[in-house]
Amino acid sequence: MARIFIGFMICFLLSNCDKRKENIIIKNKPYIISYEDIKLSNYLKGKNIPLPPKGFYNESQLLIDKKGHFYYYQKEYTGAICGTGLENDTLPHFINLQPKDIVKIPKGSINDFLSENILIKEERYRILIVASQNDTIKNTSFFNFINKNKLRAFEIRRTTQEEDTVLKYKNNRNEHIYYYPDSIKWDRTKIKLPNQFD
Repeated sequence: MARIFIGFMICFLLSNCDKRKENIIIKNKPYIISYEDIKLSNYLKGKNIPLPPKGFYNESQLLIDKKGHFYYYQKEYTGAICGTGLENDTLPHFINLQPKDIVKIPKGSINDFLSENILIKEERYRILIVASQNDTIKNTSFFNFINKNKLRAFEIRRTTQEEDTVLKYKNNRNEHIYYYPDSIKWDRTKIKLPNQFD
C-alpha cells in the first residue's frame, strides 16, 4: 500500500512540474507588435471606443535593435495638448536625435538600468516608450520591469525612421562616418521634417 501511495505522489509531483514549465513558456512568448495592435483595435471597435492617439515619443525611450540589443535615450517631453493638432499626428516629428544621445544597455542589467532612470522620476513622468526594429520582440526581459514596477503607462511600437538611422550611425564602430542629419535622404512619407530641410 505504501508503494502505491509513493508512486501516486511521484506522478503527482511530476505532473505539477510539467504545468510550471508550460506557464514559463506562456509568460516568455514573443510579443508581436502588429498582432497586438490589431487585437487592441478589434477590442475597442467592439466597445465603440475610439482608438487612443498613437504617441511616438515621451521622456524615456527604450529601443530594441534587430539583434535584440537594448538602447535608451531621453528627450524633453512637452506633450500633445488638445486642440494643437499634435494629438492627431500620424507621422513622427524630426527630433534631432544624435548617436551620442543613445546609450547601449549592457546585457543582463536592463531592469537595474530602467529602475535607475525611470523610477526615480515623479509618478506622472514614469512613462516608457518601447520601440523595436523588428515586428516581433523575442527578448522580453523588459516585461519583468514593466510588470513589477509602478509605471504610469507604457507603449510598444516600431522604431521611427530617425531612430533607425541614428542607430545605424551609432553602431558603425569600424567606419569613420559622421552623422549629419541634413545630408540624409529622408522619406517624407515616414517623418515630418522641419522647414530647414526644404
